Amino acid sequence: MKQSMTSISPRQGLTQAPQPASDADRRWFLKRLTQTLGATGAAALLAGNSLSTALAYQPRKDSADHKGALLSASHMRLLHDICAVTLPRTDTPSAADVDCHGFIDHQLSTCHSTAEQQLTKDFLDALDARSRKTFNTAFVQLPREQQQQLLTQVERKDGFNQAQYGAFKLIKWLMLFGYFTSEVGATQALAYQAVPGGFKGSIPAKADTKGWGSLNYY
Repeated sequence: MKQSMTSISPRQGLTQAPQPASDADRRWFLKRLTQTLGATGAAALLAGNSLSTALAYQPRKDSADHKGALLSASHMRLLHDICAVTLPRTDTPSAADVDCHGFIDHQLSTCHSTAEQQLTKDFLDALDARSRKTFNTAFVQLPREQQQQLLTQVERKDGFNQAQYGAFKLIKWLMLFGYFTSEVGATQALAYQAVPGGFKGSIPAKADTKGWGSLNYY
C-alpha cells in the first residue's frame, strides 16, 4: 500500500518504526476516533498517555502465539478469536488480521488500571468457562458460529454479568481504536483520498457509503 504521509507511523508491513505526529495530525486523529467511538468512548481510551503509547505500538504477525505484555498465551489466542469474530474478514482483513489483539494487550498493559486489566482477564476466563460448560470445549476450538453465539450472549448479558459486559465493551473500544487507525482501516475499511480535491458540500450517500479515512495512522 503506497504511503503519502509520514507524520504518524503506519502499521505497514508490521515492521516500520513509529514517527512523530504533528499537532494537526493528532487533532485529525482525535476527531476521527470521536466520530467512530463517540465522545465518551474516545475520552475513556485517550486518557493520560494512551495516544502516544498507541502511536509507538509495533504489531506482530505471531502475537496470538505468544504471551503478551499483560495477557497469557492462552488469553492472547482467545482474544485473537474474539477480534476475528467481532470484526470478521470480508472484502477487508479482520481485526485479528491486523493484530488488534496485540494492540489491545499493549494498550491494557501500559494505559489502563490494574482493575481494568484484571477485569479483562476475568472476562476472558469467564468466556472460556462458559464455552466449556455450553459446548464441552474451549472457546478457541469452537467454530466461528458458536463463538459468535457466545459473544452475542455477552452483549445480551445472557449468563454474563454487568462487569463482564463492561470488559467486553472495553475490548471492542480498543479493537476499533486499533483497527480504524491501522493502514487497513484507514485505506480500505474507510474511503481514502490521497490528494484532497475541491470542496463539495453535498454528495450522494447510501447506507453502505464508507466514511472517509486518512493515512494519518500509526
